[in-house]
Amino acid sequence: MACCHGDKSVLLIEPFYGGSHQQLIDLLHEDIPACKIFMLPAKKWHWRARTAALHFSQAIPHSEVYRLLFCSSVLNLAELVALRPDLGRLRKIVYFHENQLIYPVRKSQERDFQYGYNQVLTWYVPLFHT
Repeated sequence: MACCHGDKSVLLIEPFYGGSHQQLIDLLHEDIPACKIFMLPAKKWHWRARTAALHFSQAIPHSEVYRLLFCSSVLNLAELVALRPDLGRLRKIVYFHENQLIYPVRKSQERDFQYGYNQVLTWYVPLFHT
């Protein structure tokens, strides 16, 4: 789902487009005229975190124009770059809204560390994959 047209050099990718995530993307969209937004509705964040990379790997068209990729930590950026090596060459900015390693668990249950681990991998991508 893209909402900008023409030659756009900044990719704004948001797997959970709602609430504060939506507010940030909308603000960036207003201030960055050269952006192209790809988003998914704010539903079932657990599934967005697990599957968004595969969705966006297919939804984002290949282009030599892209220069910068901005996403929230809901996206597993390591998976996206593995699925789409052409996006690996872009400069990357990741917005970490919530730390899943220490985020409070609502019910008395064992924590699923996969989300935190995905965030650690996502953190590494901009540091070592440009």
